[in-house]
Amino acid sequence: MMPLMYVILKDTSGDIDEASKRIEEGQHVVNEYSRQYNLNMYDGCELRCATRQCG
Repeated sequence: MMPLMYVILKDTSGDIDEASKRIEEGQHVVNEYSRQYNLNMYDGCELRCATRQCG
């Protein structure tokens, strides 16, 4: 996570307000995607097991 924040901060030329705005926008996109597809950090194994086809 820290390298991503470093890249965002470097891309904004050190403007903390612009960097925090971009980080918040990214968090919003990830949250919307997770909500749309009903994902959370506990779903990984359950989804893999449920979609695995036997035979």
